[in-house]
Amino acid sequence: MKADKIYKGGFIYTAAKGALTVEAVAIAGNRIIFAGNLSDAEDLCDENTEICDLEGKMMLPGFIDGHCHIVGSANYMSGIYFDIEWSLEECLEEIKRYIAENPDKENIFGLGYAEWLFDETGPKKEMLDEVCPDKPILLMSSSGHEGWTNTLTLEKCGISRDTPDPVPGLHFFRRDEKGNPTGHLVEAKSVGKVLTSIDFVDEDIVQQIAFIHSEEYAAMGVTAVADMGTFNGFEVPYLNLLGSLQETKKYRQRFLGCGCFVDDPDDVDLRIKQVTEGKKLFDNDRFRIGFLKILNDGTMETRTAAISEPYLEDGQVIEPLLDDMAAAEAGLKAAAAGLDINMHAIGDLAIHAGLKMAKAVREAGYDEDKCRITISHSQYIADRDIEKFAEYGVLANTTGVWIYDNPEMDPIIGHINWESFRLRSVIDSGAKVVFGSDFPVDEYGREPLKSIQMAVTRRMYDDPNAVTCPPEYEGITVKEAIDGFTIHNAYQMHMENKIGSIEAGKYADFVILEKNIMTVPADEIWKVKICETIMDGVTTYKAAGSLNIGQCF
Repeated sequence: MKADKIYKGGFIYTAAKGALTVEAVAIAGNRIIFAGNLSDAEDLCDENTEICDLEGKMMLPGFIDGHCHIVGSANYMSGIYFDIEWSLEECLEEIKRYIAENPDKENIFGLGYAEWLFDETGPKKEMLDEVCPDKPILLMSSSGHEGWTNTLTLEKCGISRDTPDPVPGLHFFRRDEKGNPTGHLVEAKSVGKVLTSIDFVDEDIVQQIAFIHSEEYAAMGVTAVADMGTFNGFEVPYLNLLGSLQETKKYRQRFLGCGCFVDDPDDVDLRIKQVTEGKKLFDNDRFRIGFLKILNDGTMETRTAAISEPYLEDGQVIEPLLDDMAAAEAGLKAAAAGLDINMHAIGDLAIHAGLKMAKAVREAGYDEDKCRITISHSQYIADRDIEKFAEYGVLANTTGVWIYDNPEMDPIIGHINWESFRLRSVIDSGAKVVFGSDFPVDEYGREPLKSIQMAVTRRMYDDPNAVTCPPEYEGITVKEAIDGFTIHNAYQMHMENKIGSIEAGKYADFVILEKNIMTVPADEIWKVKICETIMDGVTTYKAAGSLNIGQCF
């Protein structure tokens, strides 16, 4: 077989177990047919072969966003989008501006306000009543783990003092001293009550946004995404959007999804059934549904992460959605159905439940080939659980751009804020770390180079003088961060034999960088430009004048 293209003349990092670097890569159609010495690549060249001179640039496997919300982001970002740095006054002004410029909008939706704008009692409906008294409005926070509504929305959704909380203590409607809802919706089930009662999105706009996000991803070097689900009630829109993306053949990334996540202990069987049915519709190397997502706690910012110590502000203690036994039962059901498992777990109690689940799954005979298990975010891991990631074959997911010193959380969680994101310890234990953006929760997280840099330096990417996030010794190497965005994420997607490294037989998914990020100063990784992104052998993004292409050698 002769090559359609041969890449040479740069630093080619393969992320493969064998040769980590090679001199040349040859592709034919959408597959890699050779990765090795330049002299051997010459045998694959004929008069029709294009020679792509990298001119010293870096070539590596296409980045994989191992944790994002593609379907959700297309829905959530169809309205107001707040800058996380905005003050409360700036957010309210943006709401006024949006309503004035969109008078035909019957319902108002928004995403991205910072949870720390408010104290532990959260935002109040009266603030929104002043700027939007006559239309339903739902605003979701930057984490996506809480919402904010006005009085009209609560009335239309039938949420009153007599409405029971979906999951008391974890998913609930914040109330005043008389028991009346304040407009603060905490966690997915309470937000889902509003989303399933009022239609906030337009499917045509949602599809347009999905394509825009895909183009942006390609410009960031991303060739595959793992969608971590959305709120209950979005089952049909989820599948509809996937169907339209697959039909148009314009989506520029491979897609692995799960539909809606488990946010209620009683929904485990239902969600497994839905994922299994979705897998029948989408089960190819471009679009696939194949894992169960469990939302086992919330976030530190919303005071809903399940940690083993009381929150400092009010002394409250949050338990995981599924305790150790319930988590194990859910995991065994998912494994028996042939599904992989992903558990959102921020706090140490939620993480511990996830590891207990993994222990039960492994002891039942479901090894890593049969069932991949990922704990998403892995923010605060107790000492007792570090070694268990490797012991039970569990992947630790996180978002690199979250790893920076954030003293605003000190009054909320104290020493826990100084003992989080222990990536070095997890890797040293023998486990794999994988990276994702959690987009649209974090507006910077989609850019892999920023996350790679911050996982290494543990400080804000654009400020080399910033304070390093403690513990300082938990930083990882550039290679480890790259592997977390490539071959390890491919493993999480159960596709490590097809993508994630540059090896013969795999799909031709690459990214070409302006410079070798293994040799540039760590604080300058985020500045390195993406020159070209190739997925399935086809260029999905190319910067002007990035490569010199000629004929034969």
